[in-house]
Amino acid sequence: MRCLIFETVGCAGYLNLMKEKNMKILSTALLVAATLVAGVAHADAGPAVRKSSVNYTCQQGKRVKVTYGFNKQNLPVYASAYVHGKTRYMPINLNSSDNVDTIFGDEDNFKLSTDYMTRANHRSKSIMITSPGQEIVFKSCNPRRR
Repeated sequence: MRCLIFETVGCAGYLNLMKEKNMKILSTALLVAATLVAGVAHADAGPAVRKSSVNYTCQQGKRVKVTYGFNKQNLPVYASAYVHGKTRYMPINLNSSDNVDTIFGDEDNFKLSTDYMTRANHRSKSIMITSPGQEIVFKSCNPRRR
């Protein structure tokens, strides 16, 4: 087949065909690399640039204060709360969070779960905090009005 192409289009034509083919491969590779880099940049929670604290009232009269950190895109990067005698830092769990739920921490540590959260709506969302053993520590926690 190579000989047939070479005989039909000549040396210059053959080189142009090969150059086009290589450019298509190169442009596809660059597009894939750019997409991967953009995906990694989006997934990176980044440092918190703004903090905000919310006081909650929970079932059984319990109260908890949660401090949230937000990045430049106004998305949460961590939650911090005083639970079982210590301040618990819970980074956002990007593997469990989506456009429906926001999860901080994981199953092996304290975990705070809520509906999808941004800086704009964080004072209106109810939360639940569970211990590493999946025991519910704070349930049906609603933000207290200032």
